[in-house]
This record gives sequence, structure tokens and C-alpha cells, in this order.
Amino acid sequence: MRSRFSLTVKVLLSALLFLVLTIPISPISQALPGAEEMNAEKVITEHLNSLGTAEARAAVTSRVILGTVLATARIGGSGQTEGQAVLASRGNNSLIGMAFTVPNYPHEKMGYDGKKLTVAELTPGERSELGKFFLTHEMPFKEGLLEGTLSTAWPLLNLSSRKAVLKYDGTKKLQGQKMYVLRYETKNDSGLKTKLYFEAETFRHVRTEYEDRIIQQMAAAPGVTQKQGDSITKLVEEFSDFKPVDGVTLPHSYKLQLSVEMLGRRILQDWTFSLSKFVGNRTLVDKEFDVASQ
Repeated sequence: MRSRFSLTVKVLLSALLFLVLTIPISPISQALPGAEEMNAEKVITEHLNSLGTAEARAAVTSRVILGTVLATARIGGSGQTEGQAVLASRGNNSLIGMAFTVPNYPHEKMGYDGKKLTVAELTPGERSELGKFFLTHEMPFKEGLLEGTLSTAWPLLNLSSRKAVLKYDGTKKLQGQKMYVLRYETKNDSGLKTKLYFEAETFRHVRTEYEDRIIQQMAAAPGVTQKQGDSITKLVEEFSDFKPVDGVTLPHSYKLQLSVEMLGRRILQDWTFSLSKFVGNRTLVDKEFDVASQ
């Protein structure tokens, strides 16, 4: 009995070994959906799919968006004012305009005509903090990043035309939601470190952060106190309330927030847009993006 039992066990083990060696086993990455690591290319591909089909994305070559805007000064000033807003884009050209009824703050107007950036003055020789930011940091306009997917200049629509590199920067939680983060790197970044945030569930672009950080220098000599602290300037764009427009899904709520932190000076201002009217493929000429001529 013992020898017959041993023989049976050997036969079973041999059969099992044969099955293990001959049955193909799929790689784990194929057997487990979602096991593949995320990267920049996958985020961009899924993001474009979240907008709409390739045909729908290519169908609109210019866009004018109308709505209202609420400007709020939180630090370095106080108060709120509501006005009318317009966002316009055509190809790589883009514009932001706001009109208010406050005498010392009549408007915000910034435009890029494909060659140069212009920023309107509030009064002769005076510009807003937001205007000063863009005069110092032209990259968000020139790269088409500003306004996100609201603009036809959005660089992810046609990365081959840009000399930029997008790198996957892992995940981050914002308001309890998981985000995929991409770093946008370009040679002409004007000192800005730029990160794009995409919802993990939908791959919608919901946030862009631009930061310029100047680190405090060491004192020139022993006993000399450094008077200038670190300087941090940050612009944040937020996008929400996504709805279909002309076959693509676009945000209808848009927020800009500017913060400046340096020794003896702090600024925190934001502009919240409620967008209601979207007009596609309107004829726009370069001159309309030059706000200095308006």
C-alpha cells in the first residue's frame, strides 16, 4: 500500500509540474487592470479624451467666452467688486479682459497676439499687481497655459508645436481628491516652476500652479544682518463646473489667485469667473489681442 501511495503522489506531482511548465502565465501588468505605472504620456492621452473626440477638439479654432467676474482683495488691501469678463483665444493667441465700475480699478486687460504680450494700464504709468505679474512672467501666455482648456492655445492640444517637456510628478490630494501632477518645463519659463493637476477619476485639468521663489542670500560679512527675506510669488488657476460645449467638455467656473510673500510686503488677491456664453469660430484678428491699442 505504501509503495502504491507513493507512486500515486509522484504521478500527481509530475502532472502538476507539467501543467505549471506548459500553461502560459500572463504578466502581472496584464492580469491586473490598472497595475501599469502612470506616466506623463498616459495622463495627457486620457486628458485629451476627457475633453472630447479628436474631431470635436479640432473643430473649434477660436473661442470667445463671456461672463461675470468677482475681484477680491484679501491681504494688502480689502474689498470686492463685480464686473463683466471676456476670455478670447484664436490659435496660440489669447486674451483676458475684465471691466469694473470702480474709478481706481476700472479694468484688467492682458493679451498675447502671438508675438508680444501687452498689459493695459489702470491709469497712465500704473498697472495692477496682476498686470505686473504677467509683465514679469510672460510664459503662461506665451506657452498657452493661461485659461487652461478654455483657450484654443492650451499646449496639450498640440504639444509637438511647443518646445516644452512634461514630466510626471506623482499624485497629490486636493480637497480629498486624488490628482495626477505633471511638471511643465520650458527654457523660457521666466523663473516660474509650473505644475498641472488632473483629477485621477476623470483626467480633467482642474488646477495650474506657477511659483517663482527667490531664496534669501547669505549675509555679505559676519555681523551683517540680511534684510531681505525669501520672496515667493505664486499664481494659481482653478477650474470647475464642467459642462459640454460644442462637443467638448469645458469648465464654466474659473478662478485666478495671486499671492506675494516677501519681507514687509504681502498680497493676496483673487478673481472668480462665472462663464455663461461660449462662442466658437468667431473671426478674430491679431490686433484684437493687442490691448495696448484698445
